[in-house]
Formats: sequence, C-alpha cells, structure tokens
Amino acid sequence: MIYIIYICVLAVFFLVALFVSSSQQDIPLPSELEKEISTANVRRHIFFVRPFSPLNKLILNRLYLYNLIDRRLELADLKTLPEDFLGLCEIFALSFSLGAYIFKGSFDFLWVILSGVIGFILPFFYLRRRIFRRKALILRSFPNVLNLISLCVGAGLDLILSLNWIIERSPVSSPLLDEFAVVLHEINVGQPRRQALRNMAKRLDIPEISSFVRIVVQAEKMGTPIGEALAMYAEEVREMRFERAERQALKAPIKMLFPLIFFILPVVGIIVGGPILIRFMKTGLSGIGQ
Repeated sequence: MIYIIYICVLAVFFLVALFVSSSQQDIPLPSELEKEISTANVRRHIFFVRPFSPLNKLILNRLYLYNLIDRRLELADLKTLPEDFLGLCEIFALSFSLGAYIFKGSFDFLWVILSGVIGFILPFFYLRRRIFRRKALILRSFPNVLNLISLCVGAGLDLILSLNWIIERSPVSSPLLDEFAVVLHEINVGQPRRQALRNMAKRLDIPEISSFVRIVVQAEKMGTPIGEALAMYAEEVREMRFERAERQALKAPIKMLFPLIFFILPVVGIIVGGPILIRFMKTGLSGIGQ
C-alpha cells in the first residue's frame, strides 16, 4: 500500500513538472471576433488535463462561470483555457488530499476534505495575486509611457507610429508595452484602431487606461488634435500618481504596527530585561542595584 501511495505522489509531481515545462499546444480562443482575428491572443491547452476539459467546460457553463474565469485569466495574462485551469485546480485538490492521507497515516474524512478544499482554492489565490501584481506594474509604468506618447504626438507622429517607436526603443519590457504591442498587432491584421484600443481597455479593466482610450477615441471621432488632450491627461495622471504614493505612505505606519508589536518589541524586551531577570534569579533583589 505504501508503494502505491509513493507511486501516486511521484506521478502527481511529474504532472506538475510537465505543466511547468510548458509542453503545451496553441489553439485560438473561440470567443469574440476580434480575438479570433488576432493571432497574438491564443490560449494553450494543458495536455495532461485535456481529457477532463469537456466535462469541466460543461460544468463551468452550467454554473455560468466560464466567462468570469476566462476574463480573470485574460487579465492575469495566463494563456490557459478556463476548463484547463479548473482541471489544474482539481489536480491540486487531489494532491493535497493524498498528502493529508499520507501525513495522517489513516483516512480521516474531515482532514482529507479540508486539505482538498485548500488545494483547490490555491490556484485562485495565485490568479488573484498575479492580477494584482500585473495591474500595479501597469499603473507604475503608465505615466512615463503616456509622457512619451504625448511627446511623440507633439513632435508630429501619429498615435500608431508613436506606440511603435516606444515599443521598439524601450530598453526593458513591461506588461503595458506588451498590451500596446497586442494593439498594434490587431491593427496590422485589419482591426479598426478604436476597437483594438477598446479591447485593451476591456482586457485590463483599469480606470486610467479606460480614460486614455476614451480620450483617443473621442479625439478621433470629433477630429480634434490629440496632442493637447494627451498632454493634459498626462499631467492629470502624474498628479494621480503622486496622490496614490501619498496614500501608500500614510498606510505605512499602520502596516508597520503589527510587526512592531508582535516581533520587534518582544525582542527589545528580551534584550533589555533578560540580563536583569537572570541576575535577579541568581542574587535576588540585593544584586540588582550592584
């Protein structure tokens, strides 16, 4: 029995290693028309959970969760289908249940079920963390990129040439530049510029990006110069960035309160009061004043 459990554990680790090694097959996402046009937006099957994909897809559609998970995966920039992501959650749940059974040495129903639930929700925590981190990186780089776009447009380039120039000459890559590269790719394959920008705003779901897209679309629709509008919005975005930094600075003392009380102050108390306590235990009250 122990050998069977050991082989099962090795098989689970082997499957996870295969997933990390990204042995995947590219297929286009069959959803909206603009995603079918753009070859940049592709989803990959995780091959070792593919046999369970039809059933998982049926379950997600029945629960009306397919579009929600698909949107979260797109926002996190994970090239995975929702049914495959659910299959990965199921593998984690089985792995944690098996680990709990091995750890306990006996089948405890409550312990095994609780471990399986924890393993099932861990990928969702990772997905949430990845979305938060990606949004933070986009917001951090957006003011600088917007300033460059405003300068390029003011120098005589149009928006598309400005984006192309910034992407080609940027020393480092960032999620925002990757999104702009997807926009340029969609435009190059024949999609209208308005729709490509709106697709980006829909993917990212960030108010600052949505406002930028709205300004560009309105300027194109009304026929007004886009340079002045971008310059004014760049100044507004810089002010918003400073306000965001001030809010984070105000939150810092509150965040430091917990480690200060539970980790730093006890250590200081031990360092300061420890020698006094040891001396009191050895000599009593008469030895403290010496």
